[in-house]
Amino acid sequence: MNSKFYTPLETTAKSKIENFGFKRVSKTLLIILALAYSSSIFAQSIPLAPTSVTATPAAVCQGNSTSLKAVSAGNTIQWYTVMTDGTPIGTSASGANFSVSPSVATTYYAEAFSPLAVASATRTAITITVNTLPVISSVPADIMTTNEIGQCGKVVSYPSVVAVGIPSPNILYSNASGSNFEVGTTTVLTTAVNSCGNSSLSFDVTVNDNEPPLVVSPPDISISAPVGSTSVSGINLGTPTAYDNCGSVTITNDAPSVFPGGVTVVTWTATDSYGHTTTATQMVNVAVTNTAPQISGMATSSAGNLLAAGSSTALTVNWTDEATGGPYAVEVNWNDNSSPTILTGINIQSATLSHTYTNSGIYEPIIKVTDGSNAVATTTFQYIVVYVTGNQFSTGGGNFTAPLGSLTSNSSLSGKVNMGSNCKPSNSGGFQGNMEMNFQGGNIKFKSASPTSWDYLTIGGCYLAAFKGWGTVNGTGNYGILVVQSDKDRNPSCANKVRIKIWNKNAGNAVIFDTQPGDAENALPTTTVQGAIQVHVNNDCSARLDGEIPADGTISTLVLPNPFTSTFTVMVNSLSDDKVQIEIYDMVGKLMQSIDDVNANMPFTVENNYPAGMYFVRISQGANMEIVKMLKNQ
Repeated sequence: MNSKFYTPLETTAKSKIENFGFKRVSKTLLIILALAYSSSIFAQSIPLAPTSVTATPAAVCQGNSTSLKAVSAGNTIQWYTVMTDGTPIGTSASGANFSVSPSVATTYYAEAFSPLAVASATRTAITITVNTLPVISSVPADIMTTNEIGQCGKVVSYPSVVAVGIPSPNILYSNASGSNFEVGTTTVLTTAVNSCGNSSLSFDVTVNDNEPPLVVSPPDISISAPVGSTSVSGINLGTPTAYDNCGSVTITNDAPSVFPGGVTVVTWTATDSYGHTTTATQMVNVAVTNTAPQISGMATSSAGNLLAAGSSTALTVNWTDEATGGPYAVEVNWNDNSSPTILTGINIQSATLSHTYTNSGIYEPIIKVTDGSNAVATTTFQYIVVYVTGNQFSTGGGNFTAPLGSLTSNSSLSGKVNMGSNCKPSNSGGFQGNMEMNFQGGNIKFKSASPTSWDYLTIGGCYLAAFKGWGTVNGTGNYGILVVQSDKDRNPSCANKVRIKIWNKNAGNAVIFDTQPGDAENALPTTTVQGAIQVHVNNDCSARLDGEIPADGTISTLVLPNPFTSTFTVMVNSLSDDKVQIEIYDMVGKLMQSIDDVNANMPFTVENNYPAGMYFVRISQGANMEIVKMLKNQ
């Protein structure tokens, strides 16, 4: 049995024919009638293309959606992206929203689709515009320039920024091209803006300040120093004027606190906030009334101002004077009967002069400084000590009467002073000897600290010896001593005289005893000694009345006074430090007294109670011996 399938239209037509009672219509006639009816009905069922096709919104930003809407009463809306054929991307009811998210500009097509599954013959189009976020593709390179003269900035122009986007973006600038840019670095922010948003890039515009500040110094100043002064302090320099194109200015100067005589150039420096500087100068002229130089210091090249006879020393003299005082001349009288040393044309306030001292002594050079206006400063240098070398030495022994004023603690006290001294150069360097002084009434008993506690020995004029050292007073302390003694046998015009000065080195060198208070160190001695003083010098001096320096391996003796009453003093001059023995015999050869271990070159007092008469004093040192005949009175 064959089965026949009819289309819905054919089925409807067939049903209608049967309803009309045409039950026996042939199959062919039935089909013809059905087709005719179907064509009529189909023509009446094709929907029209949709109307009122809209998009809300009609333009979207990339990545966003829009709602499509179309109207076709009683029909379904099918949406396409092609005008014909194709596959629908979706459907919506008539008048209902259909959401799409195009990535680019897209045209959508709405097709009406009837309930009979009949589509409209045409499709209605609507185009959706897709906008994009703006993108800046390039900005100007960083700009570096300098300020305009006199301005704290510069008008700077730069190329426009390039940006893309849909719709075309507007370009915004934080600082417009052709506007003024202040000194420093300005970051220009560029922003591209459209309906989808914005994007930004930046570049720097740097304006450097290359313009230094301006400064005008105060007027020059002329001022006079007070009479006698070589400088002026506290000068009011005035106020400078300064300007800068860009900010504040700091002003400094190099003015001294004290302006010396003459012209001083003061430099004013203006510094702006960017480190640029400008200078201006101001002249300050201090007029000085010429005054004599002031000698401010003197020193020799010899340690302690001590040097051996025949040696040289350099004396440096410093002085102060007004700046315009030169050129200077310096003259030094060395005080040794030599010609003065003179230097001229000195343009600084210092000079060094050299001299060789041939002879021993204590010298007090006289220094004279003359400035360019012939103003003179004069002073003396105390002291240059030229000590002896070789076999020269000095001894002394006896007593003297302390002059009034000798004792510092009691200037009205006088009295007998016993003394014994000797000093000579040491074979190992330096000096050696002994010194004792006993002022019983003044309670001062000085004793040298040791045989080597001597600073120097000088011998001047063949008869005058001076030696300086240290020791104790009454067995304690640290005291300095100066002994100056003259030998009448070297110079018959003077008696044996002495000057003794003692000071406390632990109490600021306070003088406790001085036979010539206030006198210079090189003053001649004035106090007569009862006893013996000998100055032994080299043979280039005139001969002593009692003989020359004892030869090596011999001794010379001095026994005083002769005649004597109760005591006498023995002095043994020898180049040897061996002990001396003293023996006293009467006229029949009887040994009256024997004394051992007596120091050579040191006065030794012999006390006795012999009866009056003639005696022989035998003095021996090793194999050397002398006998002196002595008379004792009642």
